[in-house]
Amino acid sequence: MKFELNGIITFSKDVLEETQTDIIEVLNDRSIFLKGVPEGKENEASKIVDYKFNGKELKLNMISGTYTRAHEGIVRLKKPIMEKVGRKHQIGIRDILIERYVITIPAGEEYIEALQSKNLKVPECEVEYDKNGVKIIFTDMGDSELKRNIIDRAIKFVRNDLEKLEKKDSQDLTFDVCKIAPCTIVSEYKTTRASVFEQEPTEIAEAKGWVRRFVGRGQWFYTAPMTKLFRAFESLIVEECIEKVGFDECLFPKLIPLDVMYKMRYLEGLPEGMYYVCPPKRDPEMFEEFVNEMMIKKEIPVETLKGLLRDPGYVLAPAQCEPFYSFFDHELVDVDKPFKFFDKSGWTYRWEGGGAKGLDRVNEFLRGECVWMGSPEFVEKTRDDSLLYAEKLAEKLDLEYWTEVGDDPFYLEGRKSEDRGIEFPDVPKYEMRLWMPHIKDERKGVAVTSANIHGTHFIEGFGIKDYKGRKVWTGCTGYGLTRWVMGFLSQYGLEFEDWPELIQKKIGKMPEAPSTATWPIKN
Repeated sequence: MKFELNGIITFSKDVLEETQTDIIEVLNDRSIFLKGVPEGKENEASKIVDYKFNGKELKLNMISGTYTRAHEGIVRLKKPIMEKVGRKHQIGIRDILIERYVITIPAGEEYIEALQSKNLKVPECEVEYDKNGVKIIFTDMGDSELKRNIIDRAIKFVRNDLEKLEKKDSQDLTFDVCKIAPCTIVSEYKTTRASVFEQEPTEIAEAKGWVRRFVGRGQWFYTAPMTKLFRAFESLIVEECIEKVGFDECLFPKLIPLDVMYKMRYLEGLPEGMYYVCPPKRDPEMFEEFVNEMMIKKEIPVETLKGLLRDPGYVLAPAQCEPFYSFFDHELVDVDKPFKFFDKSGWTYRWEGGGAKGLDRVNEFLRGECVWMGSPEFVEKTRDDSLLYAEKLAEKLDLEYWTEVGDDPFYLEGRKSEDRGIEFPDVPKYEMRLWMPHIKDERKGVAVTSANIHGTHFIEGFGIKDYKGRKVWTGCTGYGLTRWVMGFLSQYGLEFEDWPELIQKKIGKMPEAPSTATWPIKN
């Protein structure tokens, strides 16, 4: 890489000739830039190509390779200059400004063309291309921008994009981490029943009035019969799975600050899969125009509303376990006293876009979410137990299932590499699926239980440490209540009399579905 910098060091007063002489002595001392540079790489370190004094300013032109890069070099000058002239000439440095900074990242011609066609945009800088590679150009950068490491992040951003192009046929990080090939089936159970239901349950549930499509995409109104079945499964999952592993119930927030998602690296892997929340500006007078316009036009003035909203500050919980990691942010823990929490207090939200369909793929769904933290051995055993009890429940209900190695752990989804030295488990995710007999072309199942181990991914992201310096891992298992019900109805149908005795006893008497003169539509 090549770094070319035009910068200004501003002093507290005009730099007189005597002071300039002492400063020039510092500028000619190349050793300032060679500290930490490997032998033989001296030519890669910062060099001052030209300089000029003008009143209070010292203008510098600097170049470098990848060692003591030019922006680091200009900052390094501050201390030796002040040691040389500060007390002697009663002068100080007020500011360091980078007027223009061009960083050239080498790339092959085909990759340059690919980035150009993609119209790559890098935050806080401009992007240009030439035969040598990709140029990222910063202007008017002060001390605060340098302290925020914006330059390093921009370089990493471009290099990651180039790496993706070079590895465009490569697999996600999941495939590199897993010691067992993703999608490998590790256990399964076949139903003992002679026959199973073979119709798509969503259509029948709609016809019976158990569910009704809500006006929002991927959302449903669940009426009393379906709600009764939901609550029966919720009770069974708590009794047969969650309580047997010893989790303590908590109430997790569902409105998650963006900073939490950033620390989870969820914003890197699946930013397009979340609902973002914009708080309004709390000023009734500002909204008066909006209300008046709405009343006159008899429609919602969306453009006016946009101007009354703050920037996105939150997301609706897409994973449900997010508050757990934030709870322990920068805490000292004792792995001999592990934590096991679970939450079933509300909806989880994921934007499936055009993928939302039926009752098995929705944007708003219910889950029982278990999250835990402790030693690697404790975390692995807890994951295995939470999955085992889910399998036992399915067998008790004679539901055909299989468990496979997951190919999309939520914390690795969409990511190609990891540069933080994170410890990963041999198998990040197991996924349990209930068979859906109505799908004839292939044996397909709905994922009802996702059992994950994160290794030190969230431990690192949230700065959590054991007070004795021992290893700390986390894990989570999600029991997808909405999908358990869908899988159950796919195999048993919607006739109460055909359901297992265990479910019938949990429900007692099924309530009637609501109806109007026009709904549900009679065939």
